[in-house]
Amino acid sequence: MEYQEIMTLNQEILARPVKPIPEDRLQKERDLYQKRNRRSLEIFEKARHLIPGGVEHNLSQSKPFPLAMDRAKGYHMWDVDGNVYVDYLMSGAPIILGHAFDSLDEKIIEIIREKGPATGLTSEYEILAAEEIIRHMPGVEMVRFLQSGTEADMAAIRIARAFTGKQKIIKVGGSYHGWSDQMVFSLHVPGTGLLNSRGITAESYAHLIDVKPNDFAALEKAFEDSKDKGGVAAVIVEPIGGESGTHPVHPDWNRRVRELCDHYQSLLIFDEVVTGFRLDMGGAQKYFGIMPDITVLGKIIAHGYPSAGAVGGRRDVMSVCQGGMGEKIYIGGTLAANPITTAACYYALKLMEEHDAVGKATAYADRLTASLNDLFSTRSDLGFFAYNFGPIMHYVTTAFFAVDLFSPDAFTQIMTRKQTADEYQVVTLAHGLCTLAGTRMYSCMQHDDEALNKTLEVWEYLLSLIPRG
Repeated sequence: MEYQEIMTLNQEILARPVKPIPEDRLQKERDLYQKRNRRSLEIFEKARHLIPGGVEHNLSQSKPFPLAMDRAKGYHMWDVDGNVYVDYLMSGAPIILGHAFDSLDEKIIEIIREKGPATGLTSEYEILAAEEIIRHMPGVEMVRFLQSGTEADMAAIRIARAFTGKQKIIKVGGSYHGWSDQMVFSLHVPGTGLLNSRGITAESYAHLIDVKPNDFAALEKAFEDSKDKGGVAAVIVEPIGGESGTHPVHPDWNRRVRELCDHYQSLLIFDEVVTGFRLDMGGAQKYFGIMPDITVLGKIIAHGYPSAGAVGGRRDVMSVCQGGMGEKIYIGGTLAANPITTAACYYALKLMEEHDAVGKATAYADRLTASLNDLFSTRSDLGFFAYNFGPIMHYVTTAFFAVDLFSPDAFTQIMTRKQTADEYQVVTLAHGLCTLAGTRMYSCMQHDDEALNKTLEVWEYLLSLIPRG
């Protein structure tokens, strides 16, 4: 689906009244959810006294209560009550071979048994892993491992400022680049600004410039206005658009960002935490043919094994990470580049290439997206639609991410539409589908006809709960 069609369909949904599930039908689904998940509820009740909010994971469905998972294999997950799910969360995108992929896990188990998890010093695996990343990513000549995508984004910004000697960072509204102080601004929905900034000082945003997605004029103005105010060190983007393509990029956006960075001698940072090794083995930079100066990578480089993140880029840019006391930027992380994570990176990338994991996951996503749109077309009164960037799928039911913040009832609209989308997700979860935030799905190479048929069956049932007209 092309950019303009996505934008048009979003606006058509926003022009319609929200279509909630009638309360009597919804209550039956809530009752089913609670009946199926009694043990999860017990765990949540205990967790509320031990963990703030009772849940650690931002990806969890928290209404009416989060599910506690027991195990995962292939594209299935089982919760502590024994319910089985077709998983499209995939740990938030890193799983593309499938959960608990035997030949990968066996290598890691062998390392733990024979070598131990970490020494705090160099191991050969970090060299092997770096070579694999560089071999695939055309814009990467050197790599520094870190412990998360958030850390990698922090490092990328510090590298850009050190290399250019400039101060300003341009961020696109609605994008997610981790939760460091300077990046928690206009999260999720463009224009929300300081909405999520409690506990962060105003000074943290002194050199951050927020521009609306695909606003070419505002982007150029940000560069021009910054010339005498410290200059723009870098523009940081999600290359398929904010929230992994929830706010899709205009076809000319990345190219224009690259041109302006070159003109103003600034750096382009591609945050490829989701797109790297998922959209393409060479990332979005290879997919679009646009080379960033700095690339941010996250959890997918270790295929779900923990303590995973990396920042890479041009050799001259990355050189600011080396040198004597006071000459280099400071980056830390005792467990960064530990043998488990870097071995997982090395073997996972080898296996992904060997099995054509991206190609297979993309082929499935294409089929599922087309099938969902065929199903949604039977309910023209709703306007639901789906689209995908390779194995990164989006389905739009209430379009709460697309609400114009300048409309007089914007926040009421967002909350009402988000609540309805959450209610839809209660139904899909209660019937065995696990997705991300009620809007997004990630495929792996093991999703098959059985998964597709189950997904369509659940969605057909959900549509039957929503009155026509």
